Amino acid sequence: MLTIRSRRDLSLLLERQMTAASTRGGATPSIDDDIEGRTALKTYLLEAHGRMRSDPLGALQDIAGSHGITVSATDDPGLYTLQLGELQLWLDTASERVHRLYSAGAAKDVDRIHEALVSGTGQLECVWLPPSTLEKLAHHEAAKMVLFSLRHDRRPLRRTPDEFGIDSVTLRFWGPRAKETLEKLRRSEVLPGATSVYSVRMRVGDDERYCLAEVFHSGKITAIGTSFGELERIVNFLLDDHEDRTVALEAIRKSPRRLAVPVRWTVDDLGYAVGRMFGGAEPFRLWGLAEQTGPETYRVRAVDLDVGRTAVFELDRQGVTLELGPRAPASVAVRYVSALQYHVNADTQSDVLAPEPLLQLALPMTSERGAFRETSGLAEVGRAVLAEACSLLVRGQTTVSAQSLVEASHGADCATEALLNLAHRVMSEAAAYEWRAWLKPVVSPEGKASWRFNDMLPIDATARLRELGRLNRAAQQLVGRLAGTGLAKWLQLSLFGPEAMVTALAGDDA
Repeated sequence: MLTIRSRRDLSLLLERQMTAASTRGGATPSIDDDIEGRTALKTYLLEAHGRMRSDPLGALQDIAGSHGITVSATDDPGLYTLQLGELQLWLDTASERVHRLYSAGAAKDVDRIHEALVSGTGQLECVWLPPSTLEKLAHHEAAKMVLFSLRHDRRPLRRTPDEFGIDSVTLRFWGPRAKETLEKLRRSEVLPGATSVYSVRMRVGDDERYCLAEVFHSGKITAIGTSFGELERIVNFLLDDHEDRTVALEAIRKSPRRLAVPVRWTVDDLGYAVGRMFGGAEPFRLWGLAEQTGPETYRVRAVDLDVGRTAVFELDRQGVTLELGPRAPASVAVRYVSALQYHVNADTQSDVLAPEPLLQLALPMTSERGAFRETSGLAEVGRAVLAEACSLLVRGQTTVSAQSLVEASHGADCATEALLNLAHRVMSEAAAYEWRAWLKPVVSPEGKASWRFNDMLPIDATARLRELGRLNRAAQQLVGRLAGTGLAKWLQLSLFGPEAMVTALAGDDA
């Protein structure tokens, strides 16, 4: 096993690995060689949240330990080695906001560990690079684009195939004139609204010291070459662009404003698309219970399943307005708009992805505070409360209370007795009926009621999304019953308290 003590040791090792991966039979790689198929250096940009910023070693040991990954510190503060069998990775946490994960292991093995780290607690997530950032990199004077790829798919949001448009595009174009080819492809309208760039491959440097790197929208970079410094040049450009966008979006989030995204929809049924978009599945990975507020107008308080934080979306035929929750990171907005470009219309433009004139499209926020009022119906309360309960579950908390749910949806200083009673009623109904397979009531020794999820979410990302999808469908049934739209009379609210239908567990036994 290799022992790395400092960042200097690591950079020298990574450069040697890049150089070794860039030779095949002693020849310099051509532009059409497949980087991913060899032992290229993999770099993953990871945005840190919560404890991963304040105590990265402790948080990393907790996250990685559940997957059997050993974490150890080096002599350089903030640089850690991750070990799983023969596979080694290194995490550099020198930047508080964005951490860098490096490895030259086999792609499928390293990708699996990367997925495990970002899918568990919401403390680490991919740095999502929108198409505009990838293309900005391609136009950098020091870089030459030698590949672009498109991966556009409208099928998840459509009921039926589009007879006159584009359902799905998967394209990788190699060539020294890749940038010019992409521009001609757009001008020709061969693929209308379906040319969002998914990845670009760049060559930076001269013949002696160079880096050939492919940059993906998920913040993954695969690289070969003879200069780790040139790779760092690419990484720093991406992070500077990411920082500018994040700072601008965080300024809006802290102000009483919301963001507007005009969208030219390419879906045949907007209601169906909204249901799929917020059902907790790929590709949007948003969990919410949409409410139809007009003929083609919808509102939903949704949980971003990458970070476990909520945002409020309002959708109509003109587009989407988005209001980030007080703790929702800017990445929620960036990833959502990027997903619209990949799965609805590549021509979707938003100041969310171009922060300089951001305030031009920022709309005033509604004057009402909180997700529901003391006079709200139980269905409206349920949409908010169940989303906040899911948010806590995604972040690894298994016990929820009416107090924690109302504080999350209204703020710590707004938890009135009436609001707490409404949240308690919804959670009691959930534990007694639709969510009884996941949730059970708990009574503390002091007599305070709360609810506990029976199990943590699965570690495997696919199984995790599948379970959250089941939870979402059950929540939709509950909200339908609370709204009085159930098909059978027994689905309506019970005439006696739902607590009477289940046996509460004492807090000491929980």
